[in-house]
Amino acid sequence: MKSPPADFERRGDSRELVVLLHAYTQSPGHLSALRDRVAAARPDADILIPAMPLGVFSFADCNQLVADLLRRIDRCWEANDHYQSVVLVGHSMGALLARKLYVCACGDNPEAPLDPRIDAAQPRPWADRVERVILLAGMNRGWAVNHHLSVLNAILWTLGLLVGRLLTLFRPGKPIILSIQRGAIFIAELRLQWLLMRRRARDRGAGDALTIQLLGSIDDMVSPGDNIDLISGRDFIYLDVPHSGHANVIEMDDSPAGRERAAVFRRALLESRQTLEAEQALPADNAAGEPQPEVTDVIFVIHGIRDAGYWTHKVARRVREKGRHLGRVVATETSSYGYFPMLRFILPDERRIKTQWFMDQYAEASALYPNARFSFIGHSNGTYLLASALRDYRCCRFHRVVFAGSVVRRHYDWERHIASGQVQAVANYVATADWVVAFFPKALQTLGLQDLGSAGHDGFASPAVSQVTYVRGAHSAALNEDNWDAIADFILGDEDNEAHAVPQLIRRHRNPLVWLPGIVAPLIWVIIAALLAAIGYAITLTHSGWGWAQWQTTLLFVGYIMLVWTVLTRL
Repeated sequence: MKSPPADFERRGDSRELVVLLHAYTQSPGHLSALRDRVAAARPDADILIPAMPLGVFSFADCNQLVADLLRRIDRCWEANDHYQSVVLVGHSMGALLARKLYVCACGDNPEAPLDPRIDAAQPRPWADRVERVILLAGMNRGWAVNHHLSVLNAILWTLGLLVGRLLTLFRPGKPIILSIQRGAIFIAELRLQWLLMRRRARDRGAGDALTIQLLGSIDDMVSPGDNIDLISGRDFIYLDVPHSGHANVIEMDDSPAGRERAAVFRRALLESRQTLEAEQALPADNAAGEPQPEVTDVIFVIHGIRDAGYWTHKVARRVREKGRHLGRVVATETSSYGYFPMLRFILPDERRIKTQWFMDQYAEASALYPNARFSFIGHSNGTYLLASALRDYRCCRFHRVVFAGSVVRRHYDWERHIASGQVQAVANYVATADWVVAFFPKALQTLGLQDLGSAGHDGFASPAVSQVTYVRGAHSAALNEDNWDAIADFILGDEDNEAHAVPQLIRRHRNPLVWLPGIVAPLIWVIIAALLAAIGYAITLTHSGWGWAQWQTTLLFVGYIMLVWTVLTRL
């Protein structure tokens, strides 16, 4: 029999185990008030308060951290396997880790696989003893800089984000705080794994523990809407903590506010499900977020760069009409990530942020449509969002995929994603004159830079993809209204994996005025850069050559720089 870890406290008859997990930048000492309240309320509960590497500059990996925590709890269980119940309590980031611990303890699910470093092939022997999970100011969707934050917090989080990105330039990995940003891999996969765990709880005999979210009434870090994935769970209880913010929700001293917090925490710790359900305060702004189990298909329609995405609603409407004729209940997701100019598009961090946005939408849709299969229609950067999500997020799954004007690399590994069950069928529309893809993403592909490419111009190399060659037109050729029915037919199909387009849109060859320059795409970048530099140099000569005053030349040069910058950042 193994001995319990050093941060373990045996108490009374040791009939229960309570695990307390601290927040980012904090330590077990910050949970002393919480520990005292647990000790008073549950005198026979052993208490585990592990120290975790969650300092400001921590580069710890969240999944490795969870694997270590699982081993600590396993040791406690092996030292005393007659615990009648287990309670997991987490504050802020600790709440996320508490949820992940419970997901892992309940065992892996093939549809939402866990990190391979986590041994979860079978449920832990203590998984069915988890009585409740208490989340204090849990950031269930991760953190984001938005209007919910105070001005000071918004500035601090923005500066912290910039520092975090700078640190990644000097060492491998990334700061742990970036791992819990909204839509980040750890957050999105946790939300999806949690939802699936809830749905499978009855079959597995574990996974339906009472889950209670305690949120401070003046918390400007977590909004009530961040609980939508838990609301779709069967046992979620939402309790307000009066006169409390994100950080001080755990401060339970003898002040009036501290006693109020302690009273709410005690109820969360001891009261029955029926009692807590009677007093819970469901957020009114989640009324529209009730699950819709009748929906059979969810179709994401996502726009690309330099595009506000108005066309997505029209295509979505056509798909819904087709679905009705087929007797299907189709919901469409046409949310926009906003206008995305060219310069931001070629910055990897900017594209990663958009991918995180996409996975946040995916997780929300998974909660709203529990019985639906998902499919995807994407154009330009929309195709990149899906490709990067499939590559980085093990829980991302789509039935059918349609790409138009794709900026994904030609040699993208579709075979791996199809073999793993992440995707069932893929269609890629290749245009005759997609100069946007041929000149820009293809240049990066040719130089071996970044993860952009020319699939919208050259097609994918994979035989697993149904290629439609060549659709007459430029970057948005496949989005021609005459092609909407063909797209809808493929996206709602079940057996036919071959895509098509209406004959009048198809041409036998690509436009040589686009195809030939595309062969030397990097040279086009060089020519454009040389031309811009030449114009700038010519402006500097106006002082001596044309007799302009120095201030006039300077003003013109500054105006030119501003014009180039505006074009790059706005167009």
